[in-house]
Amino acid sequence: MTAGATSVAEEPPAIERRWSAWLLQRNRGGTRTLLYIVASLYPAFGLIDYMLAPRAALPWLWATRALVTAVTFAMFRIVRSPVFERHPYSIPAAYMILCSSGITLMTAFMGGLASPYYAGLTLATVATGLLFVWPARVVITTHALIVVTYVVVNLAARRIGDLQIALMNLAFLASTAMIAAVGQLVAYKSQRTQMVAQLALEETTSQLQLAHEQLRLQADFKSRFFANMTHELRTPLAIMLAPLELVLEGELGQITEAQRGSFQTMFRNGLKLLKLINDLLDLSKLEESKLRLRVAEHDLVDHLKQLTAQTMVLAQRKQLQLRFLPEHDKQLVFCDLERLERVFVNLLSNAIKFTEPGGTVQVWLFEKQDTVEIVVEDDGPGFPTDKAEQLFERFYQVDMGGTRRHGGTGIGLALARELVTLHGGSLRAESKADKGARFTVELKKGKDHLKPDSLDRRQARSDRGGGKRESDGGLQDWAVQLAAREDFKLLDIAEASDRRLLPRDTDERRRRHTALIVEDTPDVIRLVHLALRRDFRVLAAQDGLKGLELAQREQPSVIITDLMMPGIDGFELTKRLREDPRTSAIPIIMLTARGDLEDRVAGLDHGINAYLAKPFSVKELLSTARGLVRETEKTADRVLNGRMDALEIVAAGLAHEINNPLNYVKNALGRVRVDALGIAAMAGPGSLGTLGPDEQILLQKAAARLADLLGVADSGLKRIGGTVRLMESYGRAGFSRTLRDHDVHAAVREVVELVLPATGRKVRVEIEKSGDSVIECVPEELHQLLTNLIQNAIEAAEDDKGLVRVTCSEEHGGFVLRVQDNGCGMSPEAQARLFTPFFTTKGPGKGTGMGLTISWRVVTSLKGTIEVQSKLSEGTEFLVRLPRRQTLETPVDTKIIPKVAPRTAPIAG
Repeated sequence: MTAGATSVAEEPPAIERRWSAWLLQRNRGGTRTLLYIVASLYPAFGLIDYMLAPRAALPWLWATRALVTAVTFAMFRIVRSPVFERHPYSIPAAYMILCSSGITLMTAFMGGLASPYYAGLTLATVATGLLFVWPARVVITTHALIVVTYVVVNLAARRIGDLQIALMNLAFLASTAMIAAVGQLVAYKSQRTQMVAQLALEETTSQLQLAHEQLRLQADFKSRFFANMTHELRTPLAIMLAPLELVLEGELGQITEAQRGSFQTMFRNGLKLLKLINDLLDLSKLEESKLRLRVAEHDLVDHLKQLTAQTMVLAQRKQLQLRFLPEHDKQLVFCDLERLERVFVNLLSNAIKFTEPGGTVQVWLFEKQDTVEIVVEDDGPGFPTDKAEQLFERFYQVDMGGTRRHGGTGIGLALARELVTLHGGSLRAESKADKGARFTVELKKGKDHLKPDSLDRRQARSDRGGGKRESDGGLQDWAVQLAAREDFKLLDIAEASDRRLLPRDTDERRRRHTALIVEDTPDVIRLVHLALRRDFRVLAAQDGLKGLELAQREQPSVIITDLMMPGIDGFELTKRLREDPRTSAIPIIMLTARGDLEDRVAGLDHGINAYLAKPFSVKELLSTARGLVRETEKTADRVLNGRMDALEIVAAGLAHEINNPLNYVKNALGRVRVDALGIAAMAGPGSLGTLGPDEQILLQKAAARLADLLGVADSGLKRIGGTVRLMESYGRAGFSRTLRDHDVHAAVREVVELVLPATGRKVRVEIEKSGDSVIECVPEELHQLLTNLIQNAIEAAEDDKGLVRVTCSEEHGGFVLRVQDNGCGMSPEAQARLFTPFFTTKGPGKGTGMGLTISWRVVTSLKGTIEVQSKLSEGTEFLVRLPRRQTLETPVDTKIIPKVAPRTAPIAG
């Protein structure tokens, strides 16, 4: 209507032409009607003249009537002439004035203004208002002239009569004329409005008819195109699936497990695409009424028993109970078994998909008088009662919102109902809130109800699909053979019952970084896993709450999350991660189909580091994840740099404050040592004659223990002294990286002599050397590296039974350092994150998680490598390879980090 109205508004001449033509038709018809009325009534009222009028007035009255009657008959010709078409208002208006003037002349002979003949004028005004549709100027002029003529003629003839009656007649006549005029004006306006609306409606109807015809042609074209395209898509898809199957069966050579996982994913998704194409092809045939059934008599009990037995194995993967409960042992029905099987598979896959683990799915078969009912019932969440019919609409899904928890295309139930309807049956759905869903297939007995135009008259195939379908053109090509396989038929059920999100990589524990995917679509999870599996250990969660729990427990290196998910959405997940100190620094990539500017801005406001829109590039995702992890490591380095820079500020004052008390302790300890040695000498074999045997033994043990403690104290004082000297150098001019030749073997011995007594542990340390152990390095940094590795090894070994072996050797012209312990070892997860800043396996307060990060930085700055090898309960080995000579990119007097005292470094796990 709106479109039509707009079109009319744009073409006013068309409206005017249509309106003028309608007015001409209406006024011509009104005039003709009036002429018949006047031709019959005007002469007939001559009888009233004879009865009421004076005899002297009769000639005048009848002459007037004769004149008007003559004009009336003449008007019949005028109404049909072109003259009337040129003056459709003036001619009937003049005729009405003529008729009313004749009546006015009669009133002059019959009592003037008080004459009862004024009633004829009232009839004239009413007839004018009812029979003619005129514009305002004609209406007002005509009615005004009727009244004015009546008054002027009688006043000129001085024919007033009874004044009271005259005034009453005039009032009634004027009122009648006014009412008739208003009625005509309203009629004119309403008729014009109706005309405009009618014209708009006609034009809109014409446009709708044209659009309908175009839509019908487009629908026919779409159906043909759709059917042709879906049919043609099967060929390239088969060409892709066939070699994939050969690869998976080993016909084209051996493949690795990682490659097998990728090929299996490709093959499974290819099968899903083929099934979708088949469903769409059947939908297009149903739309064109071209789908034909190959009907034969089948035992539904036997078929459903086989189907549920095959499905039961898949349902058990989801910990579901599947039961088939037939009312009879046999139930024969005329049907297309292959088509009905698709219906039952769809209903079973829906029930399994929406039923939580531990639930039950039941299939019932009942026989009634004229029908057979198959019921598929589950105890899942059900669906809203008012959605029972919408479920069967094409492409409709209950979870059509942003969460899309269960996925799907929304054509399964639509196709199922249409297939059942084609069998002359019905499919209905019932549900109560949180009490599961119940789908009932009702099939009629016999075959008289089957429509002849829905049946395929060719020879029926065998029950298991041995014939040839209309779609394959009589050829049993590979795609058709594949569609007949059991694993293909049950593909939807296998997808619905598969609880595995990701295949497990055998070497994933050794990956340094971990990526967490929070996504409710399994296929997207698998695609992201394929992109990241080479660089990351990949974890996955299908809703926001599980993702939050995994992130807090595993502390991944990067998180890839969807926006719309069950539980909590991506924005809320990001908010909670940023509020938690444990996860606040983890980079987050938002991967979603909602890529509008508003969504991107909202993501950045919530703390998203990168925003990728679906469909996404796998390379872009991998590059983004790598870049964010590298940036996180650089951030950790900057934090470390800031901490080390802050150390310079306090180093000078702290060294000054420690140095004086240290001298006092050293002097006092020297005095204690002298006195302790004197006591020990006094307790020697020659001085113990006055003590008893037990007292002598206790005194000897005390002397030995005192000597050990003095050794520990002396070692600690030396480490403190070294720290003070280094802090003094920081305070004076900052620490400079000065490359010098340094003997690593000698440095190892010095570190062991300092660290072992300071730990107070009874661990045996063995030092081995082969070849030249002199390298070019920054000695302070080297001592820091050795201190961290050796102290970690000593603390990892057990007391009394502990053994630490430090080996210095040459290899391929470089230097190799091995630090081994026989402690409890480390898990693969700990090894993968060992050099990550702030990661530690020690308890609270026993390590900062920076020691091994600093060691890695020292080795990297010397252009070397550091590796760790460990097994639980079998100890740990750190292997450091360093070049003998350095060509540093940074000037030798440039400060670098770590700037840490070489013998007081924090220890990492």
